[in-house]
Amino acid sequence: MSDPVIIALISAVAGGLPTLATIVSAILQSRENKKNFAKQSILNLINEDKTEALYGNMPDNYQNVLHEYDLYSKNGGNSYVSEKVAAYKTWYTDWQKRHIDK
Repeated sequence: MSDPVIIALISAVAGGLPTLATIVSAILQSRENKKNFAKQSILNLINEDKTEALYGNMPDNYQNVLHEYDLYSKNGGNSYVSEKVAAYKTWYTDWQKRHIDK
């Protein structure tokens, strides 16, 4: 290869690194945003269900909580929300036994 071709290739590769870094950063930020949105959704849905139960209404967010938890886990969620969802599942099952399975 001639020197101008080598210089052109080096320039193209070096010039592409900032673009690649930007793309990787955007992907990671998108993943973090999805995780945080799912976390907030989960906590809100759980609170809604518990509030409804306090007023004697049937909690109806169970499937939504599980769906959001799948998204949360897929995007790198941690044990804090996992513990909240596990406790919610236990609470929901107990609530059903007391109110529906009579």
